[in-house]
Amino acid sequence: MIINQVKDLRYYLEKLHLQEPKEILIVEREVDPKLELSGVLRKLQAENRFPAVIFEKVKGSDMKVISNLVANRKALCVAMETSEDKVLDAYIKREDNSIEPKIVPTGPVKDIIVKGKNVDLYKLPITHHCEKDSGDFITAGITVVKDPDSGVYNAGIYRMMRLSKDTLGMSYEKHAHIGRVHRKMIKKNKPLECITFIGHHPACILGSQSKVPFGVSEYNVMGGLMEQPLEITQAETVDLLVPAWAEIVIEGIISPDRIEPEGPFGEYTWYYGLERQSPVMEVTAITYRKDAIFHDLFAAHPEHNITGQLGRESVLYKRVKAIVPSVKKVAMPISGLCRFHAYVQIAKEYDGEGKLAALAALASDSFVKLAVIVDEDVDINNDSEVLWAIATRTQPDRSTFFVPDIAGSRLDPCSYSVWNRHDKDSLTTKWGIDATKPIEAPFEERADVPKEIWEKINLEEYIKDYK
Repeated sequence: MIINQVKDLRYYLEKLHLQEPKEILIVEREVDPKLELSGVLRKLQAENRFPAVIFEKVKGSDMKVISNLVANRKALCVAMETSEDKVLDAYIKREDNSIEPKIVPTGPVKDIIVKGKNVDLYKLPITHHCEKDSGDFITAGITVVKDPDSGVYNAGIYRMMRLSKDTLGMSYEKHAHIGRVHRKMIKKNKPLECITFIGHHPACILGSQSKVPFGVSEYNVMGGLMEQPLEITQAETVDLLVPAWAEIVIEGIISPDRIEPEGPFGEYTWYYGLERQSPVMEVTAITYRKDAIFHDLFAAHPEHNITGQLGRESVLYKRVKAIVPSVKKVAMPISGLCRFHAYVQIAKEYDGEGKLAALAALASDSFVKLAVIVDEDVDINNDSEVLWAIATRTQPDRSTFFVPDIAGSRLDPCSYSVWNRHDKDSLTTKWGIDATKPIEAPFEERADVPKEIWEKINLEEYIKDYK
């Protein structure tokens, strides 16, 4: 149901505080944005805790910082306003039923407007996350451009290194939609107008990671995920519409011929991404709310992986189902950084179907490196169960296959070039494992207590002081 109240970052934080109070923490003491802020998150990670964290005082800035916004499944469910068992279905349905944005005269993001020579990126609490990072990076900014041919908006998240008070080094892959738009403008020898908005409802982050085809606006997907139109308003210095309820908007242009080095940077693989010659955004304006909250995303950390999980699982489910209708559930676990491992549960109908599902899963996304197919009785949200199925339901020489020299991710530490396995590039080898039981041959039966019995047991009635 559409709620009249506008959904933004603050709406979500209120919901999280009410529904999952243990999943939000406040840091009152001042922290240094260089390594100390991310150090707090790393300490929580060592204790296997991933709550949202609000840093109220950050050295060198008047803004609060929020991090770990959706670093666990509970937080994702609050953002999607549904339960864990229904969250993927809800995502798929809403992604398929997108809502066009609503243009409004203005919004809170225009409380304070800074233009031209007054622009100063050093007033933002941009963070230095990992020891060998080349500088301070904006990591949760959603960059938006407009296709010059169709006028369709495209949004995505790309690492942005602060180069000076009014320039940002931007890193994106050639196959990213923004790369395609930028190449069109390079051919015209014209700058690409862009905006980067920071701090909004998590649906905007999730929508920016949607795998919709080129030519479909992520603004529409964001509205579908929120179940209400994203309110947008005219930018100050570029011909683009910006989210009116964002915390911060950075406006600027990307020149057709300017590149500068940026990186290394701690990436989603939890390794350093190497230095690159990258495009440069020349900042023309910054607008923000009077009490703006800066969203920081620790890239070499589970939050980065979780933000794209639902979008990737959606694509995985749709593409496997098109080939194998018996698919029941899919998962892209944190053990594979929510990208490299695809687990697929099927209600197997005939022998060989498992390998078909594996091939479809491997083709669903260039990032997918391993596809494991299991039966209905295996919990794909439990790595131990999937490994158990591999241990007991495979004959490795028959159940496993490889696809070498296929396009993957150049951030994969094991990626290689077409010339040499030891040279870095974007080729990889994919592999599939059919860990399903045979249909036409006998197989052992799983030993277990009937589910209807153990599920009803309340251990507090059996064990003294059980917690």
